[in-house]
Amino acid sequence: MAGQQTSSLVLRCGVPEYEENRQRYFNRDDTSRYPAEIHMVYSCHDVATALQRARDLNVSVGVRSGGHLPSKPSLVDGGVLIDTTHLNHEVKYDPSSHEVSFGPAVRVYEAWKATDAVDRFFPFGHAPDVALGGFCLAGGQGLFMRGWGATITDWIVRLEIVVPDGRTLMASRQENPDLFWAARGGGQAFFGVVTRLWSRTIPKRQLFWRSFTFHIGDHFENLLTFAFERNKTTPKKFTETAVCVMHPKLFDDSADEVLSESSELILIVNVLAYADHLSEATDMLRCWDPVPDEIRSSLIEAKATSPVSWDEFFKLQRQINPEAPDQKWGIHSILNDPSVPLEKLISAIKPAMCELPTRSSFGCIYMSDTLNPDERDAVFSLPQQYYISTFTGWKDPSLVHSIQENMKRTYGKASTIACGMYIADYDQSSDSLHSPEPDLDANIVTGNIYSLKFNDQLIFIVSHPN
Repeated sequence: MAGQQTSSLVLRCGVPEYEENRQRYFNRDDTSRYPAEIHMVYSCHDVATALQRARDLNVSVGVRSGGHLPSKPSLVDGGVLIDTTHLNHEVKYDPSSHEVSFGPAVRVYEAWKATDAVDRFFPFGHAPDVALGGFCLAGGQGLFMRGWGATITDWIVRLEIVVPDGRTLMASRQENPDLFWAARGGGQAFFGVVTRLWSRTIPKRQLFWRSFTFHIGDHFENLLTFAFERNKTTPKKFTETAVCVMHPKLFDDSADEVLSESSELILIVNVLAYADHLSEATDMLRCWDPVPDEIRSSLIEAKATSPVSWDEFFKLQRQINPEAPDQKWGIHSILNDPSVPLEKLISAIKPAMCELPTRSSFGCIYMSDTLNPDERDAVFSLPQQYYISTFTGWKDPSLVHSIQENMKRTYGKASTIACGMYIADYDQSSDSLHSPEPDLDANIVTGNIYSLKFNDQLIFIVSHPN
């Protein structure tokens, strides 16, 4: 790279572009952090220059691909923010290997459009505006995960990474395997800057869905048992199940932000199938029939298996989780311990799912069914049977304290049946709701400790204990 000219744009406080880019995050809560510089990078050389600049300033580095991590770890006060919006922002398909490559800021929607155009598919995420860099490094709860594992472990085959000393390295299971191991599932803790990713693909099929909508009333336990039990009998390959608990007025912007505690809730079970034709999809999801007698009186609507376009699917995701200049989000989640009995699990997560403090809040359970990730292959090592989360939305700043107290209380109970947390949701700041209590610190260091060596410095990673 000798003699190569940098094309990056460096933004500092005082120019309009700085403030516009500083606030470019999905979650508009707590943006009162001001990087010393924002580097809009276009190449690996630009990334290396930004890293050198951070060393010169003796400050920390944040790396942003899409800005969707709720805690905004890339927004480092006084640090250097590396923005990858323009870095390899394209999706390339290789017809000989059937692999696609893309930059870290390519969005899920863009990845779908590009792969669909060449009749291919790989399991990108569910939220259309999330960038693939953050999605993949966190592990990737991709579509139909229950049948083939996380996107980062079972689909991503190669990474291009700029490491702290400025070198650009390729990483795969054959080349720099320690880097490849550390990146996949390391999330915000990874110490390099991923500049391009490669994924294998398969021939595309058609998306189908069916759904059930219920009044919850006093039947939460029975309804959730129905969803969990039917999911177990659903073929694992090319299917997935999600449960959402919400206020019926979720989409009614004219309704009050804070609703009565007696406000009714609904529970929606949405099941997807990826098949070649309707009859195949119908057969794949047939096990969801019939609705048991004990919950039939709660049923509002049952929709039969039908084709759905990706545009329609992504539109629904945007409606549930909207982005707006004044929209703030508090996100808490757990991954359940698979050894916990179902009855105990449901009891522990009920407050997190049902005590929703605002109209725009909702509880979500994604049935990942990935129980035995291989810690020897990737940092991604926590079992992910069910991803259990609550998205708490608000606009009124005066609600912050009560919302935080609600999350602390409800997830205090949910954590009693947890084995950990999805790293994308983790807020590393010392005063966050996710910070471990002092007596939990000992548990953290009982995992396996791995080391990687760069520039004669050892970097240690502690992984989940077996």
